[in-house]
Amino acid sequence: MSTIFNRCRSIVGGMRILVFVHVVGGVLPLSVWAEPPASPASPALRQLIGETLEQNPGVQAARAAVQAAEARMRAASRPLYNPELELGADQAETRTGTVGLSQTIDWADKRGARTGVAGAELDRVRAEYAAARQQLAGELLAALGRYHTAADIQRLAQQRQELMRRFLNLAEQRRQAGDINQVELDLASLAHTQATLQLSQAASDLAEAEQALAAITGGVRRRWPALPADLPALQTIDANALLTNLPALRAQQARVGAARSTVTLRSRERRPDPTIGVRAGQERAFRTGNGATYSVARMTLSVPLFVRNNFRAEVAAAGSDLTQADQLLQDGYRRARARLLSATERYRLSRGAWTVWQGSGLASLGSQVKLLERIWRAGEMSTTDYLVQINQTLDTRRNALSVRGRLWTAWADWLVASGQAESGLGLPDVR
Repeated sequence: MSTIFNRCRSIVGGMRILVFVHVVGGVLPLSVWAEPPASPASPALRQLIGETLEQNPGVQAARAAVQAAEARMRAASRPLYNPELELGADQAETRTGTVGLSQTIDWADKRGARTGVAGAELDRVRAEYAAARQQLAGELLAALGRYHTAADIQRLAQQRQELMRRFLNLAEQRRQAGDINQVELDLASLAHTQATLQLSQAASDLAEAEQALAAITGGVRRRWPALPADLPALQTIDANALLTNLPALRAQQARVGAARSTVTLRSRERRPDPTIGVRAGQERAFRTGNGATYSVARMTLSVPLFVRNNFRAEVAAAGSDLTQADQLLQDGYRRARARLLSATERYRLSRGAWTVWQGSGLASLGSQVKLLERIWRAGEMSTTDYLVQINQTLDTRRNALSVRGRLWTAWADWLVASGQAESGLGLPDVR
């Protein structure tokens, strides 16, 4: 896995490198993007995302974790042992007073190993902080897409309800004139009832989408910024370059580094650290003799004996933790690559469908409705055929709105899967 990441770092900007993955039935290109296009996000959209990223409690918690890791890093870089001051006094045949100073020596450089662990943990929480920001930005974009899609569908449902109300009024007039029978009038009434129910459901979906959006941003706005109507087309680069900079994978790499540093620390903890002490003072014989005073100096050396516990189990546990972290990194890389390829394919399909709709050149809804109504009122079309035609027209437009909503969601998913949820929107990328 480390070989793959190191190979990605050697890619020179501007080179076009294709990586292929063998799949059932052929070879799947792993390359998906060339150079990041200009951000399609409007200033209002960037402002909303920036404010949300700064104020969201989850992001603030991740930022606090970074600050705590920085403090632990400073603590780990400090000396491991402090000197000890010792005062002693004895009174027997002689009276002795001493002052001592002892210092335990970090003989195996445990301090350096602890600093390595703390540094890797700091890298991990920084990457997790960046991942939390990217994930939140993607969730906000997806929620905005669902909101605008629900709002457009609600407006279309309102137009349908107004059309069916007008159609019902015309049907009642034609029934009184004897142009249509009661069955056709009942059919018009059912169509109006169905349109009313659909409007109610659309209004409920819109309220739900707005509440989900408010839960992410922390409040309801009178007007939410619009999402871009034209999104960039995907081109071609090495997907591994994107995965190398993916915050979630960088956090996994940092976990591996922390586990490796922990193995080093546990190994060094098996080496005893000696303690050197120096004492100095005076000794005076006050009961016998002439009460002479003598200077006393003493040096001590103590070394702990790891006999009952040699701490091999701790080293073995740290080694297993390293293996686990490395396997999780490989699993995370596979899953991240699969998410990237899936998001890329969904984005391409959604954008292709939306492009086809935009290029279809369909007439406006108002002109289509007027044409169908004129044909129906002239008696050249039955009530059933009119309802079929008008419903098909409205359903097609509703499906087109759903396609655009899926395109926005696929765009948000792709930005998160490629690690460009901030840079792709024109925001400064946090690392």
